[in-house]
Amino acid sequence: MAVFISLIFIIAGVLGWFFPSLSWHMKHGWAVDGKSEPSDNYIFLSRFGAVFVLGWGFYILITGNLGKLN
Repeated sequence: MAVFISLIFIIAGVLGWFFPSLSWHMKHGWAVDGKSEPSDNYIFLSRFGAVFVLGWGFYILITGNLGKLN
């Protein structure tokens, strides 16, 4: 179970790093009429969060520790 959850976190972290504007387009992009892009701060914070998610995924993969869920 820990391997499956860690892979989900790792995939989410990689997607967040390489495609930081994807979440903006899914949440806000459809509602905007015309060409609009996320701000540089949004992209930076998305990548910053992706690093934490990726790190958490590797931590779970290496230790097998899911916290209080066990």
